[in-house]
Amino acid sequence: MEYMAESTDRSPGHILCCECGVPISPNPANICVACLRSKVDISQGIPKQVSISFCKQCQRYFQPPGTWIQCALESRELLALCLKKIKAPLSKVRLVDA
Repeated sequence: MEYMAESTDRSPGHILCCECGVPISPNPANICVACLRSKVDISQGIPKQVSISFCKQCQRYFQPPGTWIQCALESRELLALCLKKIKAPLSKVRLVDA
């Protein structure tokens, strides 16, 4: 009789996504990332638009309570001003890329 050694490095099997049938590694939801993104909105409860006052004459933005600051478009300062205007609690989410 011949002794056969079992390999110790086992890779996890694949299962099919319960929505679309694509082979995936098992996860708690058993759904692929694409289907999960289409079903779950992680930005729910966070406003998508804010109003910011802009002076056309001096090219500055209003920063409450009473200051006007100059910011270039798509700058860190303007992004910080927009994020401060959001009233939803941002402590539950983490901004990764903006």
